[in-house]
Amino acid sequence: MINFLNLQYFLVLCEEMNFHRASRKLHITQQSLSGHINKLETSFGVPLFDRKQPLTLTPAGMYLRKRASEFIAMQDDLQKELLDIGGMVGGSLTVGSTHARSQVLLPTAFHAFQEKYPQVSVKLFEGTTDEVENGIRAGKLDVSIGYATDTSSQITSIPLYEENIIVVIPDSIIERYFPNHPVLQTRKPELSFVMSCLETCPFLAMTQTSRMPTFTSRYLQYLNISPNIFLETKNVGTLLSFCSIGLGVSIFPETFITYSQYDFSHHCFYTIEDYDSKNTIALNYKNTRYLSKTIQAFISTIREVLGMVQT
Repeated sequence: MINFLNLQYFLVLCEEMNFHRASRKLHITQQSLSGHINKLETSFGVPLFDRKQPLTLTPAGMYLRKRASEFIAMQDDLQKELLDIGGMVGGSLTVGSTHARSQVLLPTAFHAFQEKYPQVSVKLFEGTTDEVENGIRAGKLDVSIGYATDTSSQITSIPLYEENIIVVIPDSIIERYFPNHPVLQTRKPELSFVMSCLETCPFLAMTQTSRMPTFTSRYLQYLNISPNIFLETKNVGTLLSFCSIGLGVSIFPETFITYSQYDFSHHCFYTIEDYDSKNTIALNYKNTRYLSKTIQAFISTIREVLGMVQT
């Protein structure tokens, strides 16, 4: 007889394709994991894995992998529906976001949700934009916070706000490269000045591993500028910290500055408007996902909190 636990362990082994790694991830012994897989194979009467190295799925295993994900999602929905029958907000919630937004945006949002619903356990999945979107499609995530998706993608996007992209210029950089420039008093840099900064001053860049550096690269090409790159990093937290202490000019989504733990009070900001630069930030969920009272409470709280971004 099979159970959901057998299926959960089976799916983890499908991800890792290695008994040792899968058992470590599950915090069980390899012998115990093997026992769960054997129970499934005995129940169905077919092998699910070809145990020759490297480990591979049999045709039956590949079919079960697809259906097992659906069964696990059904179990999760069933738990949420039973809570709803009792009129309760509770249980667990799995939320996806990129590493960057998790660092700067989610602490405030999650704190507000915890204040209202301390009985809910939140699981956070962090990955690239594509990994998070795939998690929504596969039913592994209840909801995600990030870029709005294509309306034809079977994912519903609830817009939260429009996000500007801004050029961030430390006052110390202006004083060093453009001493006594009037922008230090007006705090309103014009495009011509911004272009001079991007051409002359040290530039802090993100490596090409996400959507933001792709935009930055295209925008600089649009301006016909080759920046003087001082530092490259894939970590937005590192980039924010270096820019905040005046190591160089950089380009960020405005949200990252609004919710940053670093001090940007001694910086000038230029909102990019001469290029297609606005992003729609949204709550995303799969169209077929059961929207429990818990998920609805989360959506309502996040809309309330993040709606303040533009105020």
